[in-house]
Amino acid sequence: MTITAAPSTRAPEDTLIDALRGCRHQEALLDLRDHLLQNPSNPPLFDWICQLLVARRISRGLAARLLSQLHSAVLER
Repeated sequence: MTITAAPSTRAPEDTLIDALRGCRHQEALLDLRDHLLQNPSNPPLFDWICQLLVARRISRGLAARLLSQLHSAVLER
């Protein structure tokens, strides 16, 4: 009997969550934001993080850190 793994189809949201978890510094988060802005169908990263938080897809701690970093970047402009 052979068992084959199901094809790995990850939702874009899951990929984004993994990328957000990997952003340890503000520069990495801003690079991700700029990368996501290249596709006009993507919502702004701030809104996307808020949507993930409301849907309970990311933790409050992660959302707080990311939103704080984005807010700081806006203030530094």
